[in-house]
Amino acid sequence: MSAMKIDDWRAKIDAIDVTLLNLLNVRAGFALEVGRLKGQSGVALRVPAREREILSRMVRLNPGPLDAAAVKKIYQHVLDESIRIQVQHGVGRAALPNAPATKAGLPKRRRKAVAA
Repeated sequence: MSAMKIDDWRAKIDAIDVTLLNLLNVRAGFALEVGRLKGQSGVALRVPAREREILSRMVRLNPGPLDAAAVKKIYQHVLDESIRIQVQHGVGRAALPNAPATKAGLPKRRRKAVAA
C-alpha cells in the first residue's frame, strides 16, 4: 500500500472543514434560540459562569493533540461569536446588569502594541 500524499491529506482536511463549518452553524442556531429565551426571561446573554463551565469542560474532554491553551482560545472565539450573532439578531441583553457597557456586550480585548 502506498503512503498518502499531501493532496490526499488536504482532501481529508477539506472534508473536515466542511463538517466543522456545518456544526458551527448548527451551534450558532442553537445559541440564537438560547438568546431568544434569555431575552424573554430578562437574562443577560453573557453569563461568565456558564462560559467558564464550557471552557473547563472542553479542556477536560480534549484528547489532544491540541493543548489546553488552544482549546480555550478556540472555544472563547466560539462563545464570543455566539454572543455577537445574538446581539446582531437583536435577541437578549448583551451586558450584565450594572456592568460597564462594551461594544456588543463583548469584553474589551487588549490590543497588541505595534512596532513603528
